Amino acid sequence: MGRGPGPRCGLGLTSGTPPVWWLLVLGLVVVAAACTDDGPTALDVEAVERQVPGVLLGGHPELVTDVDCGDPGPGGLGPLSCTAVVAGTPVPVIVHRPASDGRVRVESPAAMVVAVDLAGQVGDRLVTDTGVVTRVSCTPAVRVAFAGQSFDCVATDPDGREIALVATLVDADGGFRLDAELVSGSDSG
Repeated sequence: MGRGPGPRCGLGLTSGTPPVWWLLVLGLVVVAAACTDDGPTALDVEAVERQVPGVLLGGHPELVTDVDCGDPGPGGLGPLSCTAVVAGTPVPVIVHRPASDGRVRVESPAAMVVAVDLAGQVGDRLVTDTGVVTRVSCTPAVRVAFAGQSFDCVATDPDGREIALVATLVDADGGFRLDAELVSGSDSG
């Protein structure tokens, strides 16, 4: 019986040249090493601050009148602690660093009350209390859910009469108190 090349040569274990797949892996490692970053890029805080209103209150960014993220160090990789002024009320916000597409993610522990939602609740309360179905609109579009914040609302009955209402938040859950006044020019008797 002859001693042919045997099974070891068929597996490439005794060959002097490396297999082709191994050369491809080595090539990819070299290319990846050449493409690494030189370090963290500087964060444009002003650009991030300009994005916060649209991300925090997408439908009403105009209600965010100021955003301040301070002056974070260039080496900080975590989220930024910022303050945004929403409809006159400062609220804390956490701004996560921009993603690869340049957009930021914004979180706030402060709850918001949306005027459209509140108007629906005011209308429901008026139906319950008076039995009259009304159209209700409230401004501003958003308030921070803190006790004492108020919305100016107008309720219009089926005959077109308007009643000015002030819905004042009594808690952070959106509970409210209603105060009514006659709109000037309305019938008073």
